[in-house]
Amino acid sequence: MKYLSILSLLFIAIVTLKCSPTQQTASIPKARQVDPTNIAAYHAQINMQIAWMPYENLVLKQTKDNNWVVVESDSAKTGVIPVIQLVYPASNDTVWVQMNLKNDLFGRLMKHSLMTQEPIFEPYSDYFEKAKCSNCHPADVKVDFDR
Repeated sequence: MKYLSILSLLFIAIVTLKCSPTQQTASIPKARQVDPTNIAAYHAQINMQIAWMPYENLVLKQTKDNNWVVVESDSAKTGVIPVIQLVYPASNDTVWVQMNLKNDLFGRLMKHSLMTQEPIFEPYSDYFEKAKCSNCHPADVKVDFDR
């Protein structure tokens, strides 16, 4: 009988402890509410448009001393090709991007340029080294955008 009352008290204590609200020691997830009608600041803009550049196909010819030179040809094709023109009005820089650039690379270049306000240049690997998001991102916020 004594054991039964001890077990009953133990059972009640366990149920009470398990069912009572507990405080979490881990951080509570937070949400952020933004107000798109009240913008605090803007980064410098980038104007983007398609430009049509004329071209003429040239011919490579080998000289007598085994060097190669580019020369015009009577039968050379001419025409126009599209290129993406990026103009940075704040600095008057203009960048020409070929249309054969992969979409994901172009998107990454544009995102980095908009966020870091650094004009795009080639080679792109050097550009990504110079235009790292961590260069201007607040120090207290962890970033891993540079991948």
